[in-house]
Amino acid sequence: MKPETKYKGSIKLSAIGDALGWITEFEKSQQSLKEKFGTEKIENFYTWKKTVGGRFYGFIDTIKAGSYSDDTQLLLAVARSIKKDGNLDHNYFAKTELANWLDYARGGGRTVKTAADKISRKSIKWFNNFYSFKVNGENYDYKQSGANGAAMRVLPIALANLGNTEKIKEEIFCNSIITHGHPRAILGAMLYGYAVNQIIVFRPEDFNWESYITQIGLDFPKKFELSFTNKMEIREWLKEWNKSSTKTFESLYAETIIETQNQLRFVFQSIKQNSPVQDTLKKMGCFDPATKGSGIVTVIAGIYLATKFHDKPLEAIIESVNALGSDTDSIAAFTGGLIGALHGHNIIPDKWKSVQDIDYLDNIAERLLAISEDRLEESLVPTTPKLKLLNNPKKDDFNLDEPIEFIPLGKGKITFIDRQNTLTKGKYNLLLEALFDNGQSILVSKLFDDQNYTPKIEEPNEIETLLQLATDKLKPKTLEKLKEFIGNQKRLPKGQLEMILALLKNEE
Repeated sequence: MKPETKYKGSIKLSAIGDALGWITEFEKSQQSLKEKFGTEKIENFYTWKKTVGGRFYGFIDTIKAGSYSDDTQLLLAVARSIKKDGNLDHNYFAKTELANWLDYARGGGRTVKTAADKISRKSIKWFNNFYSFKVNGENYDYKQSGANGAAMRVLPIALANLGNTEKIKEEIFCNSIITHGHPRAILGAMLYGYAVNQIIVFRPEDFNWESYITQIGLDFPKKFELSFTNKMEIREWLKEWNKSSTKTFESLYAETIIETQNQLRFVFQSIKQNSPVQDTLKKMGCFDPATKGSGIVTVIAGIYLATKFHDKPLEAIIESVNALGSDTDSIAAFTGGLIGALHGHNIIPDKWKSVQDIDYLDNIAERLLAISEDRLEESLVPTTPKLKLLNNPKKDDFNLDEPIEFIPLGKGKITFIDRQNTLTKGKYNLLLEALFDNGQSILVSKLFDDQNYTPKIEEPNEIETLLQLATDKLKPKTLEKLKEFIGNQKRLPKGQLEMILALLKNEE
């Protein structure tokens, strides 16, 4: 099998797994799938809708069949950041790709979005993006971020440096710490890169699952020791990480090594005993809210499914997509990346060839193969006249088919425009789809003030209307608290009045 076939298979099936798994990511039961899509198992692409941006300022995102999520968006961002020698330009990824990704992010998690926002600060470098944020009164810290947001994007690093496990490990470590600080995220990402590096050399007919998992687990602590901590940036990062911690990163990393080994042993025994898939994923922690997005858990779930169903490759992806209640898009992307690296892209059925930007995915795979074979030649992109920037649009003055630029995707054109009023009056969301000359497509959204909106003068009876509606909708204690709140206000601001009315009207 030609290497190109495997590279294209790995990239495309990763994106296909992401696109299929995104559909099921927030579905809890087969009944809900039946009601929405007319099927109890997702095996095809569907157009679906999700609310983005919250109740009061959000919009309905219509996600076309085959669209991928942040997993693939950031995978492509990493791929563009790899230089011809296989090294990653970490500063470029952090400051250009990641920072501008926020404008077109689709499905991104809180941790990665926070990291992308913080990295844009001038004082922050790629290796010191330590941040914290608060959700519902609870503090979250960069050093606690152990989810799979790093692992989901590192496939290109493994493909570009095939056979050089030490370089794969170091480049993935450096890329991971831009957004994630916990060893589960970092080791999970390195493990995925190593697993891809091991599986891609097999011919499908020669693959032996026992040998594969055994090889991954062999001398595991030695294999994943941090042999590059003398690198200046890593040394500075470790110093900062350990500065205000009761436990050092190194000791926490050692504990995570043991945790990962135990998971690999469990998966090995599960396949050997032919345990049911759902039972195995459950015991791994894939359905537990506390661990379902873990970098370790989800990567090993991908290894497990790709290995168990190595001779039924499409079933591996379908199983991961339909593990409802787990992090389906990321697990399916990991499974797809591994299955594609083993079997190549010829196994992709026609129904999955409508995945978003398939030609661009092929181009990225070809570039990564050229890097791995040390034969990449890239000509300078000719400069073009300055076009209107799509990054963080300041005005609603775009037209269909209008040529535009987006940093870092380059030149493209607007292919779709939509405007959606928000629940909060006087605001609307502008939605702009664009297709770029490189083959990637994105959706940019921006909240604007409605210049044609004229606020109504507050009538005295609006308070009476609000209280009457509250009487009908609220429980007695809640009603009393609302009356007390209104009574303490000299004048209820228009925005607050509209928000309370909107909440009451939507009260079940």
